[in-house]
Amino acid sequence: MRDYLNKNGAIRFAFPIDGDCLNKNDGKSTEEGILVTVWVEAPENHAVEICGKSASFQDGKYSADILIADRETVLTAEDKTACTQCQITVFQLQNPLGGYRLSSDDNILFLCDINDHKDTYKSIFENPYLAVYKKAHDLYGAKVHLNLFYEFDSENPSFVPGSHKYFNLSMMTDKFREEFRANAHWLKLSFHAKAEHPAEPYKFARGETVREHAKLVNREILRFAGPEVLSACTTIHWGEANEDVVSALREMGYKALAGYFMPKGAPVAYYAPKELIEYVYERDFWKDTQMDMFFGRIDAVINRGTLEENLADLKEITASATRGGFVSIMIHEQYFYPTYGGYLPDFADRILECCKLLAQKGYEGRHLQEVFGFNHL
Repeated sequence: MRDYLNKNGAIRFAFPIDGDCLNKNDGKSTEEGILVTVWVEAPENHAVEICGKSASFQDGKYSADILIADRETVLTAEDKTACTQCQITVFQLQNPLGGYRLSSDDNILFLCDINDHKDTYKSIFENPYLAVYKKAHDLYGAKVHLNLFYEFDSENPSFVPGSHKYFNLSMMTDKFREEFRANAHWLKLSFHAKAEHPAEPYKFARGETVREHAKLVNREILRFAGPEVLSACTTIHWGEANEDVVSALREMGYKALAGYFMPKGAPVAYYAPKELIEYVYERDFWKDTQMDMFFGRIDAVINRGTLEENLADLKEITASATRGGFVSIMIHEQYFYPTYGGYLPDFADRILECCKLLAQKGYEGRHLQEVFGFNHL
């Protein structure tokens, strides 16, 4: 397993780590950039330099104030006494602070409904599920990202038997393509998985499997919604994927993946080991420099707990200097439907009240690609 934190190094960076995405909350903002106190671990009573500056020893570590001026910066640390050194790469993102993102996983049924009503709907927002997101956008500036399945199995055991028919994205009408394109500035679609089952489909899969499934979804999004709608960011189903799968996604053009990075319970952190999960959990973003893939942390899954608990969690998150720079909230489509075993009657309220709270605290709706500074897939 890769040593992401360089735990076995004779000299190592304690903060930041390789791939860290820094912002002004991590140091002092200046006209030239961010002045960050960099911490390095090395044996006591050694002569240590950080980026050529002599480091002072305190609290068991060496430190020096280093200016981070570029989008991408290489930091070096050298133990002159032991003749050892190490280096990391850190990043400044385009819009890392003051934004919030609303995403939803496991989506497909709203498209089935739009297709069923293609002769009567004048707008995609006549679909009651999409109407909730449109309201969140209109009232609170939400920018919404929906991750799609390719197909829905009518025998899905989570739903009332017979409540939904079989549907796949190739059956979706392209009648509303121009409307999707016109709303692409706030509404994005991307690949999630081929279907809801099996669980954790990409945890042990080969890269060619996810490549095949993503192509199915992407082809249809391009057809019925247009290229502006197809995002280069996504959350893989269950948030578990091995390095071969992530490498295949990167080769396809995906540049960022979102996950929970939870130290307890299901981590939803792709291939990250425990020690990296614990670190990223306290940050907004991290980049695997070897994979050339950004990762964004999802702060709150709002179909869990009660609305009141979710609002309390968001208040705590927004008060955190390290976790509250950018806030990402997520929900799952199936909880919208009374035919689902876990149906939430207050589904719309959860979305609207959480977006309202974030807007009132000064956060603006922002897609991940606006944070990372790249366009659609």
